[in-house]
Amino acid sequence: MYSILRRCSGIRKTFGPTPVYPTANNSQSPSSYSRGKERELGCYTKRNSNSNNNNSHERESQSCCSSRVCKNHTTTTTTTLEYELSNFAKLTTRITTQSAAEVDTSPHTDTETHRDRDSNPGNIALATDLELPKGLPLSLSSRHHWNQLQSSLHALHHQQQQQQQQLRSYSSTSETNLEDKMSKPDSKLDKYAQRDRLGLWGTGDNEVVGSLSGFTRLLDKRYSKGLAFTHEERQQLGIHGMLPYVVREPSEQVEHCRALLARLDQDLDKYMYLISLSERNERLFYNVLSSDIAYMMPLVYTPTVGLACQRYSLIHQNAKGMFISIKDKGHIYDVLKNWPETDVRAIVVTDGERILGLGDLGANGMGIPVGKLSLYTALAGIKPSQCLPITLDVGTNTESILEDPLYIGLRERRATGDLYDEFIDEFMHACVRRFGQNCLIQFEDFANANAFRLLSKYRDSFCTFNDDIQGTASVAVAGLLASLKIKKTQLKDNTLLFLGAGEAALGIANLCLMAMKVEGLTEEEAKARIWMVDSRGVITRDRPKGGLTEHKLHFAQLHEPIDTLAEAVRKVRPNVLIGAAAQGGAFNQEILELMADINETPIIFALSNPTSKAECTAEEAYTYTKGRCIFASGSPFAPVTYNNKKFYPGQGNNSYIFPGVALGVLCAGMLNIPEQVFLVAAERLAELVSKDDLAKGSLYPPLSSIVSCSMAIAERIVEYAYKNGLATVRPEPVNKLAFIKAQMYDLDYPRSVPATYKM
Repeated sequence: MYSILRRCSGIRKTFGPTPVYPTANNSQSPSSYSRGKERELGCYTKRNSNSNNNNSHERESQSCCSSRVCKNHTTTTTTTLEYELSNFAKLTTRITTQSAAEVDTSPHTDTETHRDRDSNPGNIALATDLELPKGLPLSLSSRHHWNQLQSSLHALHHQQQQQQQQLRSYSSTSETNLEDKMSKPDSKLDKYAQRDRLGLWGTGDNEVVGSLSGFTRLLDKRYSKGLAFTHEERQQLGIHGMLPYVVREPSEQVEHCRALLARLDQDLDKYMYLISLSERNERLFYNVLSSDIAYMMPLVYTPTVGLACQRYSLIHQNAKGMFISIKDKGHIYDVLKNWPETDVRAIVVTDGERILGLGDLGANGMGIPVGKLSLYTALAGIKPSQCLPITLDVGTNTESILEDPLYIGLRERRATGDLYDEFIDEFMHACVRRFGQNCLIQFEDFANANAFRLLSKYRDSFCTFNDDIQGTASVAVAGLLASLKIKKTQLKDNTLLFLGAGEAALGIANLCLMAMKVEGLTEEEAKARIWMVDSRGVITRDRPKGGLTEHKLHFAQLHEPIDTLAEAVRKVRPNVLIGAAAQGGAFNQEILELMADINETPIIFALSNPTSKAECTAEEAYTYTKGRCIFASGSPFAPVTYNNKKFYPGQGNNSYIFPGVALGVLCAGMLNIPEQVFLVAAERLAELVSKDDLAKGSLYPPLSSIVSCSMAIAERIVEYAYKNGLATVRPEPVNKLAFIKAQMYDLDYPRSVPATYKM
């Protein structure tokens, strides 16, 4: 048999390069696979007889066919020839061996041989040309079986040649160096390249206890307890003596941090202290935030984060997140692989072109993704190790920043056009390749034109959303729905006037349009109730001043031109006035008094932030409307007393929405996020506003309950996902709220040493 198989190797030479044929049964190491094939084929070296014992033989195994590891697959593969020889060997071993004397020499054999030779379409050596070893039974090696094997091999070879021809026609650059092709972001190979993660992972911490040393637990922010390490833990970890004697409870640590914060006068200094704490002791940082959300949230996010971004190059101390520059184009996947965590569930990314209402800050905009993801954990319990803040540094057009000697970013003008689009496209596909299709990518503070365009391009094929457009819209619509409980009307019964036609305003308008259609209006009827004012006046069709983009035209009215906001209030007579233009003081006394004259209970939303960009203050709104307005803002304002009545203005902060949306999306394993999700979130948030909240003048639940709000929103989104076939987590949890809670980050310190048990 060995000599026959050795001769058969000559057949493979006539086939040219050995085709690769993956099978389902060969996903094992090459060595074990080879040994298995040897046993299966009975392929051994010549036996050596032992004169003392004729029944004992020594056999040296020798692989007749080599298994291979294809560079494009992680599974072990075998050749087509080896696969067929394997099947043929199985066939022959089932045939009873017979004596050579029983060989049938009937005359039809030669005829059959000639018929097989005539049917051979190629120049492949026929099995009949091979000299059969003497003494081998014909039933084991008949010409019929050899011809059958040859025909099978030829057919398979022809089939593989066709497949290779199709592959060559699929890629016009098949002769190009593989590395050159992979470096091109627009290459099709990038989109179909090997992925590092497919599907969902569990929500455990993936900690391998034995891989962590005592010093790692002491110094790594993820594991550190500070002075909360017990004496027993210190001794067992080998860090005894590295800490003072005292052992503090977590609550004592929080009190200590709060005392240190109280010693600082400037909010920026408090911000820097909290960021520094997050780099030393992660759990303590989130415990401090959770101790007083209403007080802490403005320190780690708006409005303080705006000032932090303006001075980010000055205050930058520790590495936070990833900076990916336009110079990395073609190698973004390689850059992402440098991130130490492989289990990333949520990414917040910005290109720094429109940071809050502050404009183009370039790489200084990193404060926004860092702050957002801090709230992902503090408000929705998404594990910090699974969050990744990213700044895409494509340059900046702000002269003062380019001239700043401390600037940490790329000192170039901002990249635009095809170069920018290819860079973003490569980034999106690299994120999916590295972290999986379920990885949530939140766009943050992109310029208006790019924000709408990128959201439209990627929303259906990636798990992504834009918080400036959709998150702001959701929280604003939630406030509107809550305010209508006071007026006892529906949204469709009101006329809305927007100051601003950017991301936030258009996002709110689109979601209001969707809500009105749910209430029974047609699209045209709903659009007639939504008016918008930009820098050139009311958006009307064929406006002489122009400036009408595709997104603005969607809400353009058939009306004569109106140039100013005050004139628009007089002519349109809105019930709801919404500011999202980052024009501080735009809602002046005249406009607020006009709103009060037109409406018994005017609704005033000044949503721009930071505080300096708010269209009006809470005090101005209550004072100029004689305490009759329903007010909400994007930035926090202190309570206002008017005519002996105290009002508690609600803050329409996106933080009510985006953490809960992210939590629900991740728990359900959604692959994309339809617009309906944000209306579902808005409706759920409005339901959470109590009568007591409305009586105080607040359209949102107190910030102290925002974690509960996030869980309630997440629960509703998970229900929506399963109902509409968008969830990929199986089986569907019966108690969805309990399931969500089980996935959330635990603020309590875990054990630093493994538990023991009796053996």
